[in-house]
Amino acid sequence: MVIVGFLVLPGSMCFAPYTALFTDLCAVLSVPTVAEAAREESVAIEDRESREIIAHSTLRRQIPRIRFAGDRRTYEFLVLHPPLATQLARRLHPPLERYTVTQIGDGVYTVEDRGAIRGDARLITATDNQRVYRFQGEFRSLAHLIRFTGRMVLILRYREMQEEGRTFVDSDPDFYLRIDHPFFDLITKLLSPLIGSIIDRRVHMIVEATRTLFDRVQTDPKGLYQQMSTWPEVQPTDLEAFRQAFLGKEAVAR
Repeated sequence: MVIVGFLVLPGSMCFAPYTALFTDLCAVLSVPTVAEAAREESVAIEDRESREIIAHSTLRRQIPRIRFAGDRRTYEFLVLHPPLATQLARRLHPPLERYTVTQIGDGVYTVEDRGAIRGDARLITATDNQRVYRFQGEFRSLAHLIRFTGRMVLILRYREMQEEGRTFVDSDPDFYLRIDHPFFDLITKLLSPLIGSIIDRRVHMIVEATRTLFDRVQTDPKGLYQQMSTWPEVQPTDLEAFRQAFLGKEAVAR
């Protein structure tokens, strides 16, 4: 999800979706509740570095459950294609135009925000209802006067729901941020209420972008496909993957 997954933002917007949160420090300090503890019990992470970030995080942010009108197929397609999901989100929701995601390996991506942040995202775990990503990068702000590195783990849980004859996907994202510099580690904790407000505004923007993308994929996949075919940033392989996923064998004039 750029998505409230990666953004799908989902997840990604599911990637831009959550990468934006990292740009703004991605978390607020919180004390785990019983519900949070129950969610943590479902997490099985073998990656040593991810476990270390979670155990010694500077800040943690549990985003309230996000609901998208659509099915699991749409959600998982966007999560599986973070660069494409980000490209579509940028086109359909201009406030996200500064974010870029580039695949550099199997499950490995470079994420940028016009110089404010640059880092790598790696898919650590993928199961039927959960994905875990580990981020590492550099943050710059105030004309590059503030600069520090950090690491983050994103745990993204999702499930398809049926309610009143409609299909929805519920997404439950958790973030764990570890800032490497002791000074910024302390400052981030002290300013956690302000950071939380910034994150809430950014989450709202990303969720709206993801919902717009979901709606287009669900209601007008052919029209979106035809638009995508004119966008130079969309790779032919991604265009074909979209066609196969949402248009099947239907002939589509390019």
